[in-house]
Order: sequence, then C-alpha cells, then structure tokens
Amino acid sequence: MIKNKKDFGLGVVSVLIAAGITYMSLQLRSSPYVGDPGPRMFPLIGAVIMFICGVALIIKPEKEQKIFMTAKQWKSAGIIFGVYIIATLLYYLLGFAVTLPIIFFVLTFMLSKLSLKDATKKQRIVRSLIYAVLAGAGVYVVYVVALGAVLPKGLLFTL
Repeated sequence: MIKNKKDFGLGVVSVLIAAGITYMSLQLRSSPYVGDPGPRMFPLIGAVIMFICGVALIIKPEKEQKIFMTAKQWKSAGIIFGVYIIATLLYYLLGFAVTLPIIFFVLTFMLSKLSLKDATKKQRIVRSLIYAVLAGAGVYVVYVVALGAVLPKGLLFTL
C-alpha cells in the first residue's frame, strides 16, 4: 500500500516529464561539428536529473505527508512570481541592460529581510543597490563584452 500518495504521484509525473523531455530532445538535429554535443545536451542532462529524482520519490517517499507551504510562504511565492511577471514586461519595454539591475535590486532587497535581520532598512537598501549594480555590470560584461551577445534593447529604446 502506498503511504504517501503525493510523493508517489510526483515521482511518476517527474519520470513521465523526463521521458517527454528526452523524446523531444532526441528530435533536435545534432551538431555538424565533431565533438560538439549540440542542442540536445542540456535538456538531456535535466531529464536525467529529473528521472533520478522521480525514481527516488517512488522508491523512498516521505513517511508522512507534511504541509507543503504555509499561507505566508504562498504569499511570498506569489510576490516573487509577480516580480518575475514585472521583469518580463520590463525586458520587453526597457531591454536587458536596464531591467537586470532593477530586478536584481528588488529581489535582493526582498530576500535581505530574511538574511540580514539585524541590518536597518537603509543598510539593506545600500547593500542591495551595490549588489544590483555590480551583478548587473558583471552579467553585461560577460554577455556583451566577452561573448559578443546581442541583448534585447527593449521597445522604448528601439523607437
């Protein structure tokens, strides 16, 4: 008899999704270059990890079901999801280079409430601003300068 149906169901669903990812990945064309894994590699790695986790849930589920998330955790998850929705709109309107530091700041400031409990609000704002500027500049340098990638400019900057 299955004691924890939620873990068993999640394990089965994970294995099925891993199988679907594997099937779709194998439909991709292989790379014409010798030794290049091509576009299949990352989805297949993800599918293998998902398959292993799904089998682990099927074989050894938790002994008793626990509450998945409290109401406060659902609220926090909803707020972070809302930030990601806003990020998508900002990427479309302002582009990558402007949006990334803004989102870095917002998320870092939100999460600093948990990690920097003794810090004042002003200290948290300053730390979040410093991180957002440095991390945003770092990502920009890696993608644009080092890799030569063309990042989306946004609707407002292309008018």
